[in-house]
Amino acid sequence: MSEGYGVVGLPANHRDGIVKPTLNLCLRGRPLMIFDWPARMRQMADFVGFTDEDLELVRASGPVLLPRADELAANVYEHFLSYPATARYFLTRDGEVNEPRLEKRKHSLARWMRNSIEFKIDEQFPVFLLAVGVVHSNPPLPAGRHGSVPARFMTGTISFIQTQIASMLAEEISDSTRALQMSAAWNKMLTLQLDILLAGYVTETPIPPRPDAPLMDDDGREIEPEITVTPESSRRNGSPQTQQEN
Repeated sequence: MSEGYGVVGLPANHRDGIVKPTLNLCLRGRPLMIFDWPARMRQMADFVGFTDEDLELVRASGPVLLPRADELAANVYEHFLSYPATARYFLTRDGEVNEPRLEKRKHSLARWMRNSIEFKIDEQFPVFLLAVGVVHSNPPLPAGRHGSVPARFMTGTISFIQTQIASMLAEEISDSTRALQMSAAWNKMLTLQLDILLAGYVTETPIPPRPDAPLMDDDGREIEPEITVTPESSRRNGSPQTQQEN
């Protein structure tokens, strides 16, 4: 990226054309760049193969899944409460389940499902997902008295939801092939969401290419350089083979 720009936002990886200039904002006389989250999501959609056909499959699952949105939310939070490491985020100081907080979270999850079925890569949805990740990694008080939610539980939650959705589709749709296609489309779409959610936890600092790194074979073993025997005056043992003398 040009050295004439400053950068705000996550992550620190500015490559692949997914930063863009802000309007009329400067830092120390340099135009600021902001991270283009919709571009990031489009890039990942292309990478995982999330197509327009997949999007139509997700939307077509609405009549099947929306009536069971509350059931999905209940299953997710019942799962949270069954593990002490996640249950603590929903307990009062007395160790009782915080029912008002739990019900609020369930409604939020059901609303998320509706938004996911209406999924589109616009300016709002990726930023909403990023905000969810940030709130879980840096929770405000008083909800944050237990500290951040480990990223592994965010990943595990998406996996649990994927499994729940796949089971519901299999139960409700008699055409097993179509149910499988819908499930695969949801898996791709949830992977796109997980990428943005985890960006709220991780600032990427890419390692640059290392031309001097040792060569490795397909099994991860270092390839020994070929030993070259040259006249004593110009011996270069361990270096790549030099041009043979005439």
